[in-house]
Amino acid sequence: MNRPLTTLFVLLLSVCAASAVAHAAKAAGPEREVTPEATGGVQPGAIGKTSFLYATREAQELYLDRIVDTSVKVADQKPVIIFSTGGGWEVGVRFDRNSAPFFEYLASLGYVVVTIDYRLGMKQAKEQGELTPDNGVEMYLRAIEWGVEDLFDATSYVLRQADDWNVDPDQVVIMGSSAGATNSLVAEFNVANGTELALTHLPADFRYAGVIAMAGAFWLKADTPLTFKSKPAPIMFFHGAKDHLVTYDEVQGPFSGYGPAYYLREFAGPDFPKWFVDFPEGDHVISFAPMMDYRLEMAAFLQKLVRERQPLSVHTVEQAGIPKNFANFAKLYGDRMFLGAEAEQQE
Repeated sequence: MNRPLTTLFVLLLSVCAASAVAHAAKAAGPEREVTPEATGGVQPGAIGKTSFLYATREAQELYLDRIVDTSVKVADQKPVIIFSTGGGWEVGVRFDRNSAPFFEYLASLGYVVVTIDYRLGMKQAKEQGELTPDNGVEMYLRAIEWGVEDLFDATSYVLRQADDWNVDPDQVVIMGSSAGATNSLVAEFNVANGTELALTHLPADFRYAGVIAMAGAFWLKADTPLTFKSKPAPIMFFHGAKDHLVTYDEVQGPFSGYGPAYYLREFAGPDFPKWFVDFPEGDHVISFAPMMDYRLEMAAFLQKLVRERQPLSVHTVEQAGIPKNFANFAKLYGDRMFLGAEAEQQE
């Protein structure tokens, strides 16, 4: 492997991780039970959150939260959304107060929302002194593989509870932000290609019903083409063209990266159902912004492309007076978010 390219990759992803750490530390309050205040004024009893241990890896216990809106009645089984948080594979919690209103919104649509822990591979690599300038690509790809494996195990856990939880095993959507979005896309790559990882950790013939990726990409081993043995699930992408942390189009070098611009071009047309919400002036803030601003579009994707299986290929381009980027973060979202200790003092 080319050492300068490897070093560049390590530096790039270190920036990604540092950015995610800073953003998470600023935006995420302490983990807590869902309350009416945290969910936008939902009446007591409407939202329920229960935690379950779904796996143990090398003495590390991995939990998931099941979030349901008990006021929503459905005639049949409920669909499921499994959410993986961002954080550069180094930080991140499965639930925080800023994401709680978004999870409540999804639950109000009749979904069982499942938010998961997954192993933070880069945190371990740094804490155990495994990361070097020469093995950065290997460590990041390992972290992604661990995240995908844990996502598969969480999925299998949910499927085993399908009867007790009244969920539809044929309507499981995976979703994530940044690192969690990349985990979700790579998970779908594994499922659609019937890899050993997927076959080992998921029930036979299982397929996800859809994928929603906020600032994520297919990050694969070097020289791996983005091909599929069977047609992938419908995918909804949110991505900024000025995101310098996660691949927007394509990169080839010490790893193969494919973003939504590449996917839209190479898998054009309705035979590959997709919806790409494109932000020409957006950067990595798109890893969070859609949870605030694009809920209705997500609901439309879930209904039309996932539930109804409509063969649609949609490309939405946002031209905004105030571009969605970190420079405008406070202007766009400052008064709509909890900001750690400051918010605690104001409650």
